[in-house]
Amino acid sequence: MNTKNFLLTLVLSGCSVLSAQIPGKWQAYFFEAHEVKGKRSKHATILPEKGVISLKGKNIRPETVSHVNGLFDLDKLSRKRGGAAVLTADMKSEKARKTWLGVGGLIFSCRVNGKKVYDITWKGLGNDYDPVTAKDHIFEIELEKGSNKIVFETRRTSSLMDYVYGKDRKITWHLAVQELPDYKPAKAELAHPEILVRPDTGSVIVSFITVKPIPAGIDYRVKGSRKWLRKWNTAGDLILREKTRNHTIRLDELEPGKEYEYRLVLLEPPAGLDGFRRPLWSKRVYKEVFMPVKSFKAFGNEQEYSFFLWGDTQLSLSEKCKTVADRKAFMKKMSDIPAFKKADFMVQIGDMDSYYHDVEKDLFGKYLDFFAREKSPVQWVYVRGNHEVNGTGAEDWYNYFQMPGDKSFYAFTKGGVMFIVLDCGDFTHGRNTAGSGCLISTETLYAAQEKWIEKLRKTPEFRKARFRVVLAHPEPQIESSQVADPIRKMTEKLLSDTSKEGMIHLWLAGHVHRYWRANRGSNELIHLYPARKWALSKAPVTWVSTDAPKGNSAWPDFSYLGVDVKKDRITVTAYDVDGKKFDSFSVDTAGKVHEHFLRKDMKRQKLTDKK
Repeated sequence: MNTKNFLLTLVLSGCSVLSAQIPGKWQAYFFEAHEVKGKRSKHATILPEKGVISLKGKNIRPETVSHVNGLFDLDKLSRKRGGAAVLTADMKSEKARKTWLGVGGLIFSCRVNGKKVYDITWKGLGNDYDPVTAKDHIFEIELEKGSNKIVFETRRTSSLMDYVYGKDRKITWHLAVQELPDYKPAKAELAHPEILVRPDTGSVIVSFITVKPIPAGIDYRVKGSRKWLRKWNTAGDLILREKTRNHTIRLDELEPGKEYEYRLVLLEPPAGLDGFRRPLWSKRVYKEVFMPVKSFKAFGNEQEYSFFLWGDTQLSLSEKCKTVADRKAFMKKMSDIPAFKKADFMVQIGDMDSYYHDVEKDLFGKYLDFFAREKSPVQWVYVRGNHEVNGTGAEDWYNYFQMPGDKSFYAFTKGGVMFIVLDCGDFTHGRNTAGSGCLISTETLYAAQEKWIEKLRKTPEFRKARFRVVLAHPEPQIESSQVADPIRKMTEKLLSDTSKEGMIHLWLAGHVHRYWRANRGSNELIHLYPARKWALSKAPVTWVSTDAPKGNSAWPDFSYLGVDVKKDRITVTAYDVDGKKFDSFSVDTAGKVHEHFLRKDMKRQKLTDKK
C-alpha cells in the first residue's frame, strides 16, 4: 500500500453503547505503512483476519492497550514501532438506532459495518489541531441491533503534513473517541429579535444574536427595487465570523431618507461542522436561511420628525416596580402613549437595569424583546449610564450596542440636527474595582472624550447644525459629586460657547430619578420634588431629566419625554406613567426657551449659592 494513503483502523468492542465510558482495554496492532503489500488503492482498508494482520510475509498480532479518559496516546502505545495501527473489537447495541460520534485524530476515516461514513484523508493532511479532542469531528452513525463493527482508519503523519509543518515539528499521534447522544446540529435560528442601533444619516447598525455560533449577514435594498445588496459579519472584510453568536453589522452608504427593506441571512453549517475545530480544506456547504423581510427608513435630511426618551428602568427601587413583570407593565403603558407610537427613533438614556451579569438575559430576554416589531423595528440610540459598568457582564454591553472599535460616545445627525451622545457614567468612583466591572479609571474615558469633543466642535457638521442636542445619562448642574464634577469639567468649553455656530440648545438626561428642568441662564429649577443640593446656581444649558423608580416610592415611578423637531424649534413634552402631559416647552434656533404648558402642581425652586 502507498505510504501516503495508508490508514489506521480502529474497531471498538465490549460495550453496549459507544460513550465517554468507552472500554478500558483494547486489542491493538502496530506496524509501518510501507509493510503493507499489494495495497495500492487510495482508499485501501486493512482489517485483521482471524485475529492477525499479514504484512509482507509476517503476521502482526494484537496486544492489549488502554486509554486515559477516552484518549489514546498512540505515540506511547506503539512504542515507536510504527506509524500505523489497528485496534479491533465489536460494539453492541440493544436496539437499532442512530447516534452521533465524536472523534479526534489528525488523519482518519470511519466505517460502520463496512460502510465508510467519514473520511478526512483525502488531502493527506486532515485535522491540523493538536492536541485532538472528541469534538473535533462529529458525525452520525447508524447502529444495528446486536453487534456492530466500527472501523477508524488513520496514521501518524504524511509527507504533506511534514511539508506544511516541517519535519522537526513534534506532531502527536493521538485518537479520541466519544459518543455524543445529546448533540444537536446547529440550526439557523435567532435567539432574540434583531435591534437597530446607532442610526445616523446614511447608516444604521443591525445587531442580533443567533442561538448558536454561525456565520450571518444582511440583505438590504431600497424598497421597490429588485436587487438585494449583501453585507456579511466579517473579520478583516474577508473571513466570516462563525465563532460568535453576537452579530453586529453596519449598513452604510444608505440613501438618506429612503425606505429600505432588509432580511437577515443565516448560514446553517452541515451537521457536525458547527464547531471551530475541523479538518483543513474540509468542504463546508452552508445552507442559506432567510429571516422575514422587514423595513426601516434611513435617516435623512427631513426637517421635521420626533423621538421618544426614557431611562433608569432599574428594578427593586420602588414598591411599584420590583419585578420584570412590573417593569413590563410600565413599558406597556409607555408604548401606548401616542408620542411613543409616532416616534422615528427611541433614546434609552442609560441604566437599563441595576447591574449586568448576563447582558443577553437581562437586557434582551427581560427588556428589549418586549419592544420588538414584526415589520418595522425600532431604531435605538443607547446611552451608557453609570449602572452599565456595574456587574460581571459589564464589558459585554459593548458587544451588543456598538461596532467593534467604536467608542461609547459618538455623534449623529438627522435633518440638520446634531446629537452628541456622551458617556458620563461611573458606578464605583474608584480604580481597579472588580466588583462593578473592573474599572481602571474614569480619567482615561473623560480625557479621550474631551479631546473628541474639541475635534467635533470644529467640524462643518457641528458648526452648520440647526440645533445641537446632548444626550447623556447625568445632567450638568444639580449634583456635586464624583460622578458630576468631572462631567462639568469635560463639557465646560462645550457649554460655555453661546455663539450661533457652537451653542448647545438642549441637554436631555436621566440619572437623578427626578423630573427636573432648568432653562439656560436661569437660576430656577422646575420640579415636583425640590433638589437638596446643586453645583451651579445658574443653568449653563437648557436641560431636562426624567423620573424613574425611587427608594421612597414617591410618585411618579417614571416620566417620559416626547421630542418633536421642527425647522425652527424643538418641542419637549413630558408625560407621566399614565401618558398625561405635565410639562411642555420649546427651544428655538437662538436657544431661547418658550413655555407652553406646566401642570399646576409643578413648582419653581430658586437655586442660589446658599445650600
